Amino acid sequence: MPDAPLRTWVNSPLARVARLVLGGNARVAMVIGGTVHLSGASRAEFLANPEWVAHERVHLRQYREQGLLPFLYRYLVESARVGYYANKYEVEAREEARRVVQAGGRGPAPAPTT
Repeated sequence: MPDAPLRTWVNSPLARVARLVLGGNARVAMVIGGTVHLSGASRAEFLANPEWVAHERVHLRQYREQGLLPFLYRYLVESARVGYYANKYEVEAREEARRVVQAGGRGPAPAPTT
């Protein structure tokens, strides 16, 4: 589903709260339901960054697979348990974004084989 249109909400109040928590100068994208909420960046800026888009697409898939409330609950519990950076949902999203960049920004790259 890499070519599916992304629903975005620019200047989202929820993303703005996250942005303020991060210091106010951050560019924030966060997935709630099937929408990428943005603060500090325009839709065009977001879509022009393949790594950022790939990262948020992973969160969209995680949400679709688990459902809104179960995903949000698990995400928050994981963040409280191990912190944002070590959160397994964030780790997965960063790894996918890295694969996209390595593939030249052409959507999700195949997972590496072992």
